[in-house]
Amino acid sequence: MYEITLKSKVEEVRKVEHFVQRIAKENQFSEDFVYNVMIIITEAANNAVIHGNKLDEEKKARLKCGIQLQDAGKESLVIEVIDEGDGFDPNNLPNPLAEENLLKPSGRGVFLMKQFAHVEFEFGQRGTTVRMKMDIA
Repeated sequence: MYEITLKSKVEEVRKVEHFVQRIAKENQFSEDFVYNVMIIITEAANNAVIHGNKLDEEKKARLKCGIQLQDAGKESLVIEVIDEGDGFDPNNLPNPLAEENLLKPSGRGVFLMKQFAHVEFEFGQRGTTVRMKMDIA
């Protein structure tokens, strides 16, 4: 299991790249797979720090990654991003493909995560957990 804790500052999200590169190197992930992981984990970390924790430096965001063995010997990368925020309604997010949203600078994170991984949300009193699972190619 790999873990990293981020302070709720935008600059902290830069640590995600080194975190993912270390996991990729140790597990010999393909370049394409690493690129996709980098997209979703960076989006999730940004969301946790900015939207979940609202840049409150008293709050932390935690990232956890692990390899899970599936049926027929296949492996998946399981990623959890946990914030200390109040949560949100994932069914009430604006459609990033709607014409009025195309030029907005934000609002695509959850959409992108769902393009590359199976995504689940868990909401609790202590924050939100975004759990993503990607089959390792």
